Amino acid sequence: MSDRFSNTTELPIPDENEYRRQTDRPPNAMQRQPQQKTTSNPNGPRRTNIQNRSRQRISNNQRNLQHPQRTINRNTRQRIGPPPKEHRPIMPVRRASYQSQLPSTEQSEPTQTVYVRPSYQRPEFVEKPPKESTAKTRSEQKQKIKTHRRKKKSCLRRIVTAIIIFIFSLFAIYSCIALLAIKQLNYEKTGVRNLIVGSAEADPNVRNILIIGTDNRTDDERGRADTMILLSFSSHNKTMTMTSLMRDSYVTIPNHGNDKLNAAYAYGGATLLMDTISNNFGIRVDDYVCINFKSFVHISDAVGGLKVTVSDKEAEAINVILESEVNGIMGDDPKSDFLPSGGTFILNGKQALSYARIRFVGNADFERTERQRKVLDLMLGKLKHLSPTAISSILVKALPELSTNMTTGSLYLKSFELPIKLLSYETQKLRIPADGTFSNQTAPNGQMVLTVDFDANLQSYLKAINDPVIKQTEDIPTGQEGTE
Repeated sequence: MSDRFSNTTELPIPDENEYRRQTDRPPNAMQRQPQQKTTSNPNGPRRTNIQNRSRQRISNNQRNLQHPQRTINRNTRQRIGPPPKEHRPIMPVRRASYQSQLPSTEQSEPTQTVYVRPSYQRPEFVEKPPKESTAKTRSEQKQKIKTHRRKKKSCLRRIVTAIIIFIFSLFAIYSCIALLAIKQLNYEKTGVRNLIVGSAEADPNVRNILIIGTDNRTDDERGRADTMILLSFSSHNKTMTMTSLMRDSYVTIPNHGNDKLNAAYAYGGATLLMDTISNNFGIRVDDYVCINFKSFVHISDAVGGLKVTVSDKEAEAINVILESEVNGIMGDDPKSDFLPSGGTFILNGKQALSYARIRFVGNADFERTERQRKVLDLMLGKLKHLSPTAISSILVKALPELSTNMTTGSLYLKSFELPIKLLSYETQKLRIPADGTFSNQTAPNGQMVLTVDFDANLQSYLKAINDPVIKQTEDIPTGQEGTE
């Protein structure tokens, strides 16, 4: 037997026929044994003596070989009934392990293995050995805390250092590009100012930059101020106001008498023009940027063109200006870049310049200044999202054609200030003289000019840079015309 039956007992199978023979012939034949009451057998009728006798013909060894693991049928024992005590066979109980160790001659008759359920034994409680003490002294605990804090500070210090290095790298790259761009500009020293005391007071919260578009055809020619737009960055209401100054406004030019506003640039350049605006309109102007035809074309091409809707008459006027002057200034074929008809187009630099110079379509200079403000607004919007290619194109082609009186240090500071204002400030448009503040008159020299109510226009300007922005559509007055 294998060791897996070491916890089981082996009982011999009782010989039922021997038991019957003993019970059929009791010692006292005259004494009848009481009849045993049998219970109904759920497995069927009782076996007959013939069946028992036929079963007896099979030897015990053969039966054991056929059924080595046969168990005792309790129902059969109950049917036969328990044997008397004096005739009850002896049923030795031996361990399977003991039977396997006996010699073959001493082994008892084949027995049947009966599984005995092992009794449950509660495991004894074994106390776990105490863990090794992890308690440390106070000094060791403090040292561990200090080390942890030192590591934490070291990690934080590395992150802060990486962020500072990244910001410094961006700052260095931006500074290099800004200084390179500033060096490309043509610096013009501001001449002697001729301001009337108290005519225009400077406001520290408002920064004015005069954009002068000149019509000079050559580098040696000064020309006249074809476009005058004042950019006012106001911290009062967080606005950038584009104020167009009508060139036919009749003003007093220092040391040159009364004349049109655009004549001041021809007499004394940008300095005299700034003095004229300050003395007549009461708006202090100290900085300017001059843009000629070539620089305007290069900037418009660098930003990818300007999307504008033009009428059929405007398209025809653009083609005339291209053929007459713009294509010749840029050295191209006179009939290049013509527009087929009116519609919505992305105008290139030459077409956008011609669009801004249209004069005799619509309401003369009033619509002309409106187109100029529209083009400048589109250009500033494109400048907010420049690609590296556009920046390089502006640095190489456009900036060398610009001139300004702002120093390198001033421009370097504005290179950090102006982009933030362009992105965050609200844009509004204004025209001086405003509606109802001017009248058409003829000058002594016979030219048609606009006589301006300067006080009313100053109040309109101050309201625009101080009061909250109210978006309104700009009305173009009818019946007002200007001349060259």
